[in-house]
Amino acid sequence: MDLFRTLQCSAHSRTALRTHIHALIFSQGLPSIFLTLNPADIHSPVASYFAGVKLDLDNVQAEQLMDTYRRAEIIASHPVATAKLFHTLISNILDTMIMGGVLGPVKAYFGTVESQRRGSLHLHLLIRLDIKIKPTDMKEKVQDSDFRERLIAYLEDIIKEDLDGFKDIKIQVPSTPSASDHSPQLATD
Repeated sequence: MDLFRTLQCSAHSRTALRTHIHALIFSQGLPSIFLTLNPADIHSPVASYFAGVKLDLDNVQAEQLMDTYRRAEIIASHPVATAKLFHTLISNILDTMIMGGVLGPVKAYFGTVESQRRGSLHLHLLIRLDIKIKPTDMKEKVQDSDFRERLIAYLEDIIKEDLDGFKDIKIQVPSTPSASDHSPQLATD
């Protein structure tokens, strides 16, 4: 039975992770931020490079990159390259952004790695900032409009979304969507 405690993705290992999270919350407090990091391995020239594609990473030219389907084939055929990209990116993000203080001083963090259906990796991360404010205090403070504006500015500064995959797609929404026809339609040029 001890084997199953260290076997990743087993019921025992998940129980151990939950115990670890509960202990961390008990000792450090509730997480301040929940973050998911999901590197776009198919669109990364670094992943292609790790898979053996000859690229000058200091001077990548658009004509050197293949179409999306070919890049996806290469990535699917080289799972170690994808894992290496994931490890490199996540290590750098943790070192420079999380522990480097971009979010403010960090008291603790905890993360778990999962794979998606197609095999690409992503990280779920709980971050406990080293701030001296309790959730009940925060509830009171957000009633103050000045504090609320500064909090929103901070969150908008640190939270970003990458929409590169949608730059050639336009979403057409009817001007008066009815209850029966409420879904947006995708249109490409």
